[in-house]
Amino acid sequence: MKNKFPVLLIIAGTLLAALSILADFIGLGKKGGIPAVQIIAAEVGVLIVLLGVGLLISQRNGHTLPANFWRGLADRILDQPVFTWVVLGFVIAYLAFFIFPTFLNPEGRFHYPSGYLPEREHIGFDTRLTLDHIRVWFEGGREPKYIFPALTTVLFTPLLLLRYPANFYMVTALTLTSYLLLNLFLPLWMRKKEDRLLIFFVFAASIFSYGLQFELETGQFYTIAMMLTVAAIYIFHKFPSYRIFAYILFSIAIQLKLFPAIFVVMFVDDWRDWQGIIKRFAVLGIANIALLFLLGYSYFALFFSHIIESGATDELMYNHSIYAFVANLTSAPGWLERFLYLYFFVCFFIVLGRSYFQNEKGINASLLMACLIGGLMLPAISHDYNLPLLAAPFVLVMSAQDVRDALWAKILSIVLITSASFAYSATLFPSNARPAVLENSFPFLFVLLTAVVALGFLQKPFKHKGH
Repeated sequence: MKNKFPVLLIIAGTLLAALSILADFIGLGKKGGIPAVQIIAAEVGVLIVLLGVGLLISQRNGHTLPANFWRGLADRILDQPVFTWVVLGFVIAYLAFFIFPTFLNPEGRFHYPSGYLPEREHIGFDTRLTLDHIRVWFEGGREPKYIFPALTTVLFTPLLLLRYPANFYMVTALTLTSYLLLNLFLPLWMRKKEDRLLIFFVFAASIFSYGLQFELETGQFYTIAMMLTVAAIYIFHKFPSYRIFAYILFSIAIQLKLFPAIFVVMFVDDWRDWQGIIKRFAVLGIANIALLFLLGYSYFALFFSHIIESGATDELMYNHSIYAFVANLTSAPGWLERFLYLYFFVCFFIVLGRSYFQNEKGINASLLMACLIGGLMLPAISHDYNLPLLAAPFVLVMSAQDVRDALWAKILSIVLITSASFAYSATLFPSNARPAVLENSFPFLFVLLTAVVALGFLQKPFKHKGH
């Protein structure tokens, strides 16, 4: 039968091609018009003939398919590295949110993504706003509309020596340097050589991201805060003798942007040492509360009132928080917001619980990602310029996968990794390049969180290792 199959293909292909060519002569062809169907059928017939010829030549040369060819092919697919499925998720997002809206849209016109950032008179709006209100505070003529943690005011005050746009250029340089450290060098230092391809791929894709363009355009400094946070976590676990510097970097990050406070759970080296954990957390908490009073009580009171007022924000555009996502829905049930907050905390405590019960040493990538997603979801104001923060935790989570050998676990992990990669990659593209229902990035964060939590259940049993 093996020898007959190529011959059968050649005969079948020849008949299909011949019937297509001779269709007009035997009354099967279309009268008038363009014989597109006949030409397609003839071309398919020729391809079938060529396939049969190729198989016939292969058999005569002694090349045959192994008896377990299909099983071996399936095994090779299931044993592909994580990199394969990360790239697949990115390609799906690239097709869906760039190729289709740009080239394959119903209007038949070229639509390059534009207008996805708010129009402003000058670039670096948030840098100028920060410095203007710091100047107002020190001059004392009137009360500033916006106020920042006291240490942020102290650290940014020297930039008042520079005029715009020089001060904006300085912030941009610091942001890009931090981005390089956060998303390339720190992951390279944290992971094995085998993970370098994945790290370089994610970094290369992320530097063109919509979120990074947004952060640079506004002159924000979320990347700086995140870089300090991850560097502090790295120093804490890798260089125990230098932990004082880890605490200093972490405290600066909290004072720049309050959301890094959620990463305090990453500063644990022994989950059974409750006394040490409580002491460490208490000292960090007291130190950071004290820093809020660095410029006096009156400054702290203004800052605290500003934080309270921001909890009922109307800034819903470019905002992927739970609050903004629900507020943007035209008819959201009252319980939806409470459910989403509850869902996050359930996921967070599942990841936290796994760390505790396994007493895992070192940097837990899943916990790092859960903390970050909490920092992006929970505040009422969480604009898209902090989406670039996802790159480093994402690549660390993907490179940490060590899935069980069971067939069901491998298949499910492929689905989850590809879904997580698609969700992360979707945040790289402008919001207006996505369908209207997906312009808000919250659903992608939701998918990413769910995938990370589910992947935790598919990992091989944790083996305790020393530092």
